[in-house]
Amino acid sequence: MGWQQVVSAELGVIIISGPDCLHCIELQAQLSEKSLEVPFHWTNRDDGSEILEKYPLFAAAIDVLPFAGIFSYGKGIEIIRAASRERIEEVLSEL
Repeated sequence: MGWQQVVSAELGVIIISGPDCLHCIELQAQLSEKSLEVPFHWTNRDDGSEILEKYPLFAAAIDVLPFAGIFSYGKGIEIIRAASRERIEEVLSEL
């Protein structure tokens, strides 16, 4: 599923990763074992220019990877720096 579909879903998560990011690799492994209950999409920080241009507040907050944005019907509703499976699920459960 592409990022456009994830962003326009009722709830969707975009995860930004980077090269040589050990925490990104760990999160990817965790999510491959047990997926999130909502659609999600991985994008590399260097390849995500289209989504980052469309959502400048999301782009401005990227400082600690992995970085996740939770979207609903095309709007950014939450930003999670240094995202982990637990932190993403905690935010999703509060929505």
